[in-house]
Amino acid sequence: MLIRLLYVSTAHKNVGLDEFRAILAQAQTNNEARDLTGVLAFNSKMFLQVLEGARDQVNALYGKLLRDPRHHSVTMLSLQDIERRQWADWSMGFVAPNSANRSLLLKYSQSSTFDPYKMPAETALQMLQELAAVTVGLAAAPENAVVLEEEQGFFSRFLKKSDAALR
Repeated sequence: MLIRLLYVSTAHKNVGLDEFRAILAQAQTNNEARDLTGVLAFNSKMFLQVLEGARDQVNALYGKLLRDPRHHSVTMLSLQDIERRQWADWSMGFVAPNSANRSLLLKYSQSSTFDPYKMPAETALQMLQELAAVTVGLAAAPENAVVLEEEQGFFSRFLKKSDAALR
């Protein structure tokens, strides 16, 4: 049986770009080994993540996330049985809500500020789907990865598909 878990959390104040990249790289490696898939949105303050896979694997990972000191205020938005994965090609894809996709944020929330705590689960999932579609459309660099720097110096998008998806 497959499940999909959607949660939001707030980054610890010490989580910067380097720490985030380490988190993402570790998630991609670990998730692929456990046959977990999903997508992560992060704006340097909040995480919004979807995890898909076997119930025991998703539950074990969520338990670890609850104890991870790099973030707090972990809130489950939804947990549901699914017939098929939506993110099967991504061990852990990444999309970044930011000023470049302001209209997309406005489409799904009360303001242009990324705050998934204030979003219904289905709305947050739809926003992730659309952010992912925009990111995939921009992914033109080797190994299906692209990093674009924002004016503020923080990255705007980074996407890495799982190795299995590249075969």
